[in-house]
Amino acid sequence: MTNFLGFIVFAVSLRIIFNSLGVGIEYYFDEVALIIVMGGTLTVTLIAFPPSYLITLVTAPFKMLFEKKNNYETTVDILVRTAQAAQTSKAALRDLVENAKTEPFLKECLELFLLDIERNDFKSIMTERAYRSRQREEEQIGLFRKLAKYPPAFGLVGTVLGLVSLMRSVGDGASASEIGTKMALALVATLYGLAFANFILAPIAEHFTHRADDQKVFRELQIEGLLMIYDKKAPLVVQEMLNSYLDIKSRVDVLGLKEGVKQSA
Repeated sequence: MTNFLGFIVFAVSLRIIFNSLGVGIEYYFDEVALIIVMGGTLTVTLIAFPPSYLITLVTAPFKMLFEKKNNYETTVDILVRTAQAAQTSKAALRDLVENAKTEPFLKECLELFLLDIERNDFKSIMTERAYRSRQREEEQIGLFRKLAKYPPAFGLVGTVLGLVSLMRSVGDGASASEIGTKMALALVATLYGLAFANFILAPIAEHFTHRADDQKVFRELQIEGLLMIYDKKAPLVVQEMLNSYLDIKSRVDVLGLKEGVKQSA
């Protein structure tokens, strides 16, 4: 939600700036500059990265706007109930797998847990999957960080092309009005390059960096919880250990043993 709000603030800020300058948005539109900056960035993507990265480039902004926030409280609840169920029967554990369907990594962990794999093997498998997931996330982050350096360069290319056209017009005896117009349009390309890099690509990279960091901690919580269940730790111990990942005000009391702590349904 805050991501969408950021784009709204950007749009409102532009409107205020245009109103203050007494011009409309069309005043800064130039199709040649747009083609150079956007087409150049797309060309670099196709040349330098695998085809799948092009899909990432298109879908990532929408993913950023509509992605679901990690629900630590619900995950702690599921893991504590798993610790309780592990003391009774596997049938109860299988029911919890269905409850975890909204958390794909946790669901995968629970399914693997039910296969009775040795503890060390389980830890190795899930740690490797968490590491590879982080690696894929960093590849996505790297794409936007690397691309962010190209739009300003293509904007400069557009400006140089515009200035070449301007100088030729001067040589052909263009009027002062024509020279001013061509100069303004030449500078628009640099504006597009800077805006695309610093208001679109770089912020998306930073967003996914923070998201990847949060995902790392979230996966660590899930793995640690299941390892404690493997070690047959008491549900209370599992609850209090996993509550360490939560802010004090967000900590849950699945077992209903403490006063003043939010109890899970």
